[in-house]
Amino acid sequence: MKTYIFIPLVIIVPLLIMTLTTQSSSTLIITVQTSKQSYDINETLEVYGNLTYNESPLQDGSVALEVVNPNHDPVVTRTLQTNTSGTYSTTFKLPSDAKLGTYTVYVSSSYKGETATSNTTFKLFQIVQTTVEIEGQNYTITTESNATITNATATKNALYFISSGTTGQTAYVNTTFPVDLNQTKIKVFIDEVEITAPPFPITTTNGTHYFIYFEFTLSTHKITIQYSPISDIAITHVTPCKTVVGEGYTLNINITIKNQGDYTETFNVSVFYDDTVITLPDGKNHTTTTLPSGDSTTLTLTWNTAGVAKGNYTITAEATQLPDETDLDDNTLTDGWVFVTIPGDVNGDKIVNIKDAVLLGVAFGSKQGEPTYNPNADINSDGYINIKDAVIQGANFGKSWT
Repeated sequence: MKTYIFIPLVIIVPLLIMTLTTQSSSTLIITVQTSKQSYDINETLEVYGNLTYNESPLQDGSVALEVVNPNHDPVVTRTLQTNTSGTYSTTFKLPSDAKLGTYTVYVSSSYKGETATSNTTFKLFQIVQTTVEIEGQNYTITTESNATITNATATKNALYFISSGTTGQTAYVNTTFPVDLNQTKIKVFIDEVEITAPPFPITTTNGTHYFIYFEFTLSTHKITIQYSPISDIAITHVTPCKTVVGEGYTLNINITIKNQGDYTETFNVSVFYDDTVITLPDGKNHTTTTLPSGDSTTLTLTWNTAGVAKGNYTITAEATQLPDETDLDDNTLTDGWVFVTIPGDVNGDKIVNIKDAVLLGVAFGSKQGEPTYNPNADINSDGYINIKDAVIQGANFGKSWT
């Protein structure tokens, strides 16, 4: 006779669940964190965590630590030991040329056939402080960014710096300056182009300071944060009306200028061939003009090449520096060249021959602005290609130089 033992189901099921849970759960656990979420590149970083086994601190446990930069390159590797509380920690300082951005900290430990891992992240940024003195008072401007900031300078009108980093990544800038510096609407320019909200810049204040925050796509950029009216003249184009001119004849050079500042300005403009200033028909070496804020104008200056040696010359225009103007890079522009040669040498090959006669003939009868007008064939620069130009070319036909 068989004997059957019946165990209630209510007892078997909980025991089975407890067994499965114990077998499948991990008993080795490691944690990791940093003392801050973000660090200035000059700060000392602290990483720490705990190692437990069966929910109890694991003493003398071995912890492998690795820190990788935004390009996923290892920059710090260490082996650490836990103390009696199962805690490990380490500090380190990244080099001054470390990449800015998000870093990842990886940790792992093995014990009794188990391996535990964990990770966390922190951000590395740069803080740059710039001081400007105005009427005996020093003002400090602080800029924080995850991009590299160089050439930071501050004036009573604006903060200027170069921002660079890994092309294509998103950069941010957070600038703080005293409210006493502000005398106008705060403006942000990236490569001399103003950015306007939304979304950026975001400007806030706590009553004593302004905070300007904006984001942009990285490469190398010139950043300007303007907090007071500025003076800024920029030459945007230099265009000779012809590229070949006969020695002793004139040509016009068009200079386009923009007033990028906040005031109406009166200033001088000079033109140079190579390093020699051009004397204008009135005997001066500059012309004076007045330009309202935000406006552009094109000046036409005449160069008489009498006494200029034959050869190739680059053309440069220069606007004089205004009082308190600090952005001087765009006050000068080299943008064009002129070849001085024998009158009638239309194609600039140093000889007057049938090739030049053909070019003049094709344009003959045309005037400036018409499709067939060739400025190089307008030898006397009167705006018309006619018998006068043909006579000049004929008088020099067959001449050459080397």
